[in-house]
Amino acid sequence: MKNEIFEAQKQVYLESVLYRDKVTYVAALTAFVAQTLHMFEHSVQMYQHVVLGLPTKLSNGLLFFLDLEWNHFFFNTIYLLLLSIVLARMRVWESLGWHDSKLLPTLFLGGFLIQSYHVVEHTARLYEFLTTGCTPCTGIIGGFFNMVHLHFFLNLAAYLPLTLLLVKSGALSRLLIVHDWSESDKQGWLKYFESPATTLVPLFAYGFFTGYSIDVDIFGVTLFTAVGLSFFASVFEGRFAENFMEAVAFSILAVMSFNMSYFSAISLVFLSFFASRMFRMDLRPKLNHLALSMALILLISSPSLAASRWGTYNLYTFFTVLLLLGIARAALSKSLDVVLIYIFSCFVIFIPAQLSLLETTLSEALLLFPSAALKMLTNPLFGLLAFFIVPYPSTFPENRLRYLYPLLCSGLAYLVSQSLPIDLAAYIGVALSNIAFIIYANYKRLPGDM
Repeated sequence: MKNEIFEAQKQVYLESVLYRDKVTYVAALTAFVAQTLHMFEHSVQMYQHVVLGLPTKLSNGLLFFLDLEWNHFFFNTIYLLLLSIVLARMRVWESLGWHDSKLLPTLFLGGFLIQSYHVVEHTARLYEFLTTGCTPCTGIIGGFFNMVHLHFFLNLAAYLPLTLLLVKSGALSRLLIVHDWSESDKQGWLKYFESPATTLVPLFAYGFFTGYSIDVDIFGVTLFTAVGLSFFASVFEGRFAENFMEAVAFSILAVMSFNMSYFSAISLVFLSFFASRMFRMDLRPKLNHLALSMALILLISSPSLAASRWGTYNLYTFFTVLLLLGIARAALSKSLDVVLIYIFSCFVIFIPAQLSLLETTLSEALLLFPSAALKMLTNPLFGLLAFFIVPYPSTFPENRLRYLYPLLCSGLAYLVSQSLPIDLAAYIGVALSNIAFIIYANYKRLPGDM
């Protein structure tokens, strides 16, 4: 009886240690996130090899430019180190067996040993690469098996025990839920429907299948990177659903906006992600950090990225619907006034300036104004900025600054458009306005809830 009680207590310890030991918790979840992304890449390789029939050398996964021997070696070594931390701090070897509570620690130790051999394989492959230049290299047993199948199952065997441990302990659920909801946040799931992603996803699919020009590979890389970062952020701060929706929205906005290289796509995601965290501090007013971060990165982006223009202009209906849905979201979030002021001020500033270049008479200009306004509304620029400037509830201050913000966005955009394309100028206008308000709020300490 005493032995049964002791074993039960030991199992409770194994399941709760991830909550009580922060180092173990972070190491385990970080390992899980990293290996989840790694398994996704190996699953893509299996699809390329088995379904598409590509040879092993061409089955490189989604992030094919990272399919390098030294990259595989460092990744698998880091994953093994994280597993070692979990193994040592949980003292898994004290609870080994094949029945009941002992099965999970035994499986975890088995996964650790498999990953240890996996690192040995990649060490041998790295040595072959450095001495012969082979790519891909076979390693110790790679010459006897299909390389794609071998490393898929090695990774899977090292992944499943950790996943079972996290599920059984409840640590995985902590990654996915919002931490410490207050009474006012009991309906917090509603915030996810306020994200632009909920509307952008079906519209993006509609645009893609009706001919909108996007680079599917670039979108895959951008989404993979953004979602991966949202996973890692959730290890430390929870709020996975919110972070995930932000990642999806950002990826769609980026791929619809720019013709990027792989390097530019990943750089944009990383820099925007960290910028959004930097500006998510409790500074007031709490402007849309997604708009701020993406627009801010445009200010420091490479010339090739900054000079890129919108892709296809032929889907006017698509972007008009996008704009109308953005306005509808603005109405639901009680910020319709901000959006309408921004749109109207752009009409007043940009259209007369454009008509003046045509050297038309006043009567001709009045006749051309409606068609110029319609053309501006059906521009993809307005479709996406409708989401950028739509805040979450209680984002803008309830005072005169609320109406100064959209005017500042359009005014600064017009000044910048004298030397840069209008689409880039509009993003910069949003960025500069957000930065100006944050600086003002930080030093002047605006009163009220913002």
